Amino acid sequence: MLNFCAQPDNIDIRLIPKVGMTFSNVDEAYNFYSQYAYEVGFPLKKYRERKNCKWLNCSMEGKNAERVAGNPRIRNTCSKRTQCKAGMKLKKIYDDAKENVISVRIDLVNYEHNHEFLKKDTEKGQLQCNKTHDREYMEFLSAMQESRIPPHCIMDFVTEMHGGPENVPITVQDMSNL
Repeated sequence: MLNFCAQPDNIDIRLIPKVGMTFSNVDEAYNFYSQYAYEVGFPLKKYRERKNCKWLNCSMEGKNAERVAGNPRIRNTCSKRTQCKAGMKLKKIYDDAKENVISVRIDLVNYEHNHEFLKKDTEKGQLQCNKTHDREYMEFLSAMQESRIPPHCIMDFVTEMHGGPENVPITVQDMSNL
């Protein structure tokens, strides 16, 4: 049986998405929902897109595909998916020629999560949806990698630069993805 988590009471009412809210485009709606997701403490992902709508869901949505006999597990990792149904559906509003999206409107919102929320800002900041890296910072790290500086040395330097591991905006995995 799934236990649903309600959103915390201390959320700014202006950040709570409501049916009927409009935005100029999907990215603006995503940024708004991303702020809400950060405050509540859940990961966010862009999901399905159709001609007339776009879904933004909790990243815990879905479940792992069943393994078929004779198809061994490749990596020994567990899934964080919990079949969470929280998310929102955006309806795209087109111009008269039906060629360009002129705005998007929230058509449906589901607030019910079936997992615990992250509470610490340091944990929330490490979610993929909350990571923003400026271009110069990433170029600097890339140059360090190209100079064949070992990843652990780069992380030590970055940790010192940011005043501690809790303040580092990237992980070793992020660096290997450069």
